[in-house]
Amino acid sequence: MVPGDGSLDLRVEAETAVGLNRVRHSLTGLITFNARSETLSIEWQGDVVGPTLPPDLRVLTVANVRDVTPRMRRVSFTGEDLWRFAPLDQLHARLLFSPKDAGDPEWPRLDDDGGILWPGGRQTIGSRVYTIRTVDPVAGTMAIDFVLHPHGGGPGIEWVRSARVGDIVGILGPAAHGLRPASHYLLAGDETGLPGIARILEALPPHVGGVAMIEVEDAQEEQTLAAPGGVELRWLHRNGRSPGTTSLLDEAVRATPGMPPDTFVWAGCEFQAFRAIRSYLREIGLPRAQQVCFPHWRAGMSEEDIVEVGAQAVAE
Repeated sequence: MVPGDGSLDLRVEAETAVGLNRVRHSLTGLITFNARSETLSIEWQGDVVGPTLPPDLRVLTVANVRDVTPRMRRVSFTGEDLWRFAPLDQLHARLLFSPKDAGDPEWPRLDDDGGILWPGGRQTIGSRVYTIRTVDPVAGTMAIDFVLHPHGGGPGIEWVRSARVGDIVGILGPAAHGLRPASHYLLAGDETGLPGIARILEALPPHVGGVAMIEVEDAQEEQTLAAPGGVELRWLHRNGRSPGTTSLLDEAVRATPGMPPDTFVWAGCEFQAFRAIRSYLREIGLPRAQQVCFPHWRAGMSEEDIVEVGAQAVAE
C-alpha cells in the first residue's frame, strides 16, 4: 500500500484467479464504505480474470425450521464443504436469499473491477449478515438463529417467515472476529448477539470464569445455554420497551465488578449500546486486543441505509 497525493496505490496477490477477484471486491467495498463522502475513482489493473463466482460461496438447503422461543427461529441447513465456517475466531457470514420462485438460483459473480454482476443485470437477491449458531462440517450441517422482529422487514426476515424444508440460500464468509483465549470473559448482547454468545459459551473450557449478559424482551425469550460453571448468565428484560431504546445492556456492563487483567470482552448489539460499551471499555483501559464489539444493527436504519451513508453511520 503506497499513499500518494490524492491517491492510494494497492498491490494485491492471490493464489487463484477467483481469489483475486474476491480480494478486489472486498477492498473496493471497504474503501467505498469508509470514504463515502469522497469522490472516488477506483481502477484495478493487472491480470484479467473475467466474471467469477465468489470462492467462499456455498449453497445451503433447509433441513428443519423450528421456533426456539416466540421471537427466535432456528433454521437448520445441510451443505457441502463447510469447513471454512467452523473456526470460532470468525462467527459471522452473509446469507444470500434468492427469490423462492426463481427455480435453480443464479448467484452473483465478481468482476475484474471489484464489482458485482447480478443475474439478469439487476439485483434480485437480498442478503444480510448473520451469526453462525452451530456448524458441523463432518455431518455437513449448520444452524442459524433468526430474530423474528415484530415490525419492519428486510430480506432476511421476509425469507425466514416462510422458510420451508428444501429452500435454498447461498452463504459467504466467514468474517469478523469471535472467541479469543482468556481466563475471564464478559459477553454482552441483545437478541442479535445471543447466537454468538451461545456459541462462545459452548466452546469455553470448564475452568474459566466470567459473566454473560443478554437483553431480551421477557422471560419467554430466555434460552437454556451450556456454559462453564464459573460463568454467570444474566438475562435483562425490556418488558415491552422497544429493542434499541433501553440502556439495560450498557448499564449492566458498567455495573460489573472490576475485571481481571486477563479479561476478554465480546459484545454484539444495537449501535447505541455498542457505542456506550466501547466508551466504557476505553475508560477502564481494556486493551483493544482483549475486546471484540459489533454494532449488529442501528435503530431506524436498514443495512442499505447504512451502506448509503458509509462509515459515518456506525462511527463511534
